Formats: sequence, C-alpha cells, structure tokens
Amino acid sequence: VSLLAVRVGEELGLPPARLRELAIGALLHDMGKLSIPDSILQKPAALTEEEYALIRRHPESGSALVLQLGFGPQVARLVSDHHERLDGSGYPRGLREAELDLETRVLMVCDGFDALLSARVYRDAWTLEDALGLLRRESGEQFDARCVEALERILVREGERLARTAA
Repeated sequence: VSLLAVRVGEELGLPPARLRELAIGALLHDMGKLSIPDSILQKPAALTEEEYALIRRHPESGSALVLQLGFGPQVARLVSDHHERLDGSGYPRGLREAELDLETRVLMVCDGFDALLSARVYRDAWTLEDALGLLRRESGEQFDARCVEALERILVREGERLARTAA
C-alpha cells in the first residue's frame, strides 16, 4: 500500500516532504489492528455488531499509537482517516470530501485497491478488472476520481512495461 500510494502521490505531483509523510502513514495505516484479537481479524464468518464496532475503532487506536511513537500529526491523520469516504459514509468520523486532504484520498484509494486484490478468510481476491471497476464506479462518491485515474495510469504504464519485458 505504501509503495503504491507514493507512486500515485508522485503521479499527482506531491512534493517530496508530503510524499515522505504519505509513505509513512500508508506503511502504518493499519497499526490499530494490533489491538484487535486475531480471532476477529481471521474470522471466516460474518462479524457480530460488537466485533465490527471493534474493527471500526482501529483507525483511531492506530492514530493514537503512532502519536505515542513520535510520528507527526499528518501521519496520525492518515492513519485515522484511511477508512473515510468522500460522501461521508466512512469511519471513524464520517468525514466528507472537503475535510480530506489529498494524501488521505490517495491512501483511501490505494488501501481499498489492495484490499480488493487480497484474498481474505471470508472471500477470494478480486480480479484487477473487477477492483478497478469498483473504484471507477465509486469515483466521486467514495473515492477521489483524480486518485483513481492516477492509479489507472500507473497500472497501464506498468502493464506496458511488463509486456515490453516479456517480448
């Protein structure tokens, strides 16, 4: 997630200092999951309301932890806000588009993309096409369209590079 977020940030023209904070925030974005029992994280069935409430607190507990470890407020904000959505449907605070900085929007897209492509105990990994399709459909509502488009440009270039290498 961190490497992809930095690439998207570069594609969008973020300066080096902001890319550095994005890299660290993206690397640590799920720190709060350290406080969640493995029995919940690895549960192959639907979560109870109480279990899901615990999962929904991981961004805030992760943010508090990174602050305790000496990281700055921007890194803490990235950790706290990576599950927010432009339309306010995210968590933990239900922030909306105007309240989310570009770095957070990049992380939201990259984390979502990575999650879709990763197999989970409760579902198989999505295909690249299906994952991009979801991001496109949710552009402007949940995800920042500029970030989704930047991700797509990177993936196209990477596919072209791999095709040239294989030829």
